[in-house]
Amino acid sequence: MVVSALAFYSSSQFAAVKLVFNYWDPLSITEYRLNQLTTANFITEIEASLAEDDIAEAGNLVGLARERGHEIPAELVDKTKESVFQFGLRNIKDFINGATTGEATSATAIGGALAADYVGVGDVRDAVVQGGYLVQGKDYDKITLGLSLVGLATVVPGTGAVDIGASVVKTANKAGKLSKPLRNRVGKLASEMVELSALRRGLSEVKLPTFRTPAIREARSTFSNLKWPAVMRGDFSSFGALIKSMMPIDVGAAKMSFKGAIKPGVYSEVASLVSDASSITKVGGIKTTFRVLEHADDARDLSRFSNLTAKFGEQTSAVVKMLGKTAIKLGRLAYWLATMMIAVLGWVLWAAWLAFSMVRGTTRLFARNAGKA
Repeated sequence: MVVSALAFYSSSQFAAVKLVFNYWDPLSITEYRLNQLTTANFITEIEASLAEDDIAEAGNLVGLARERGHEIPAELVDKTKESVFQFGLRNIKDFINGATTGEATSATAIGGALAADYVGVGDVRDAVVQGGYLVQGKDYDKITLGLSLVGLATVVPGTGAVDIGASVVKTANKAGKLSKPLRNRVGKLASEMVELSALRRGLSEVKLPTFRTPAIREARSTFSNLKWPAVMRGDFSSFGALIKSMMPIDVGAAKMSFKGAIKPGVYSEVASLVSDASSITKVGGIKTTFRVLEHADDARDLSRFSNLTAKFGEQTSAVVKMLGKTAIKLGRLAYWLATMMIAVLGWVLWAAWLAFSMVRGTTRLFARNAGKA
């Protein structure tokens, strides 16, 4: 019995049993699933990230694998390393396009769109363009319009959880990175949130200027002095001068023009949701937030992913890439765990019966011996 107990304690089944008692904790679920992955699993995902030109993600996967004792081939690891200069040179054009148009056609264009939102000009552009479509009776992007107005409703562009989170969720939607349930919910809230009369007033007062494409030297100078860790966590302050020179918009005046375009009652629910998105961004980075938004169905899922990010930081994106929503939910594993618990309960009952039988037998033996004496 002791031998079988020791064997069970050192087996993967014991890890599963521990998970049963922590089924509510996303960290326990994630750790269990990560520990079941093989070296081949990690190598496959690293190669997939490199094929997508996602070098940063490939690097995070390497770190995640090494922390769990997996040996990754050196030649593959070398491909996950890139200097700041190489990154900037490779991505300037896409960044500028994302900043001026707000289109999220690539990872770098997404960065440009977020930078424009950070200083406020992106939100003004989106509010004018999508708001114009709405009042003209044309098809418009509900989420882009609603969240651009949320961004303009903050005290100072580029500060506060709501502004950063709203920008990330808005841009994730443009890139097609919102799960269907989350997109439907945010879209419904965004459409209910807009006060049409105040929007019309704002549109009558705000006009967009002609956007100026900066010289390559000017853009390269900005990129060469960036602090990328801060940028990847949503701090785009280093881009302020460049973005404002490209799009000379009086953001303060635009904020006043669109004042009242958001209904407070609906806004509070949206603010709560985008605040979670901001928390994830500040700890895990923009990539992590985008990855999470693909798998979160609602605010509760976002909260669970936020707890996960507090544990894994920037590696959360790699974790979610490997595990998907199963990083925070048991899914089919629940059935296996239930079976495991039945088996464990059976073993415990058997062990208890065996111990009871041994004690009873020993007691009777001593009693008989005492009677003979």
